[in-house]
Amino acid sequence: MKKIVVITEYADILRKYMKKFSLEAIDIAYLANSIKKTISSILDHNGSLMLETAEAIANSFGLHYYQFGNPKYPIPPLESLPAKTQHRIAFRKKEGLPKEKTYSRNAVNERIKSILATYKIGSEFLAEEIANKILSKYGETYPVSEIVDRFKKTFKSSIEKTGKKDTAREGRGPKPIYYILVKKEPVETLAKN
Repeated sequence: MKKIVVITEYADILRKYMKKFSLEAIDIAYLANSIKKTISSILDHNGSLMLETAEAIANSFGLHYYQFGNPKYPIPPLESLPAKTQHRIAFRKKEGLPKEKTYSRNAVNERIKSILATYKIGSEFLAEEIANKILSKYGETYPVSEIVDRFKKTFKSSIEKTGKKDTAREGRGPKPIYYILVKKEPVETLAKN
């Protein structure tokens, strides 16, 4: 009997779906609430595959893990995919191949500062809200992790965690934490960080 390496077979199936819908590893990570590194390791056959991740990837295409993992199961048509996936396919088609970005700390800091200037002391917010407002105002996309990193470093004296979580958020993973603006950040502090 021929030995089958499960992750290799799963990666081959995932590649077929990605090719069919012109998606990249970053898109699969977005749809499966994962990270690009995890998806890339699956595609490179050097990672491990948890059942929850396999199910999340399959759900991105409106399937269960056992359907997605069956090489003979037909790839569903575009119109039957979940709305989030259809939107991502349209986004990728419009945007083209993803470009790796490096973020200038000063640029990120200035964008965050600009958005925080619209908040009053005592205002509560999620890092994701700040990222979305930067995207809306400037057309620039920063990962939420980068925003949180800036909160911890540059804005550590102006922003604090509240300890309150966004319990309305559905899905896997930890719930986002609310932050509170405790003081406005002076301009000269930003220049140093």
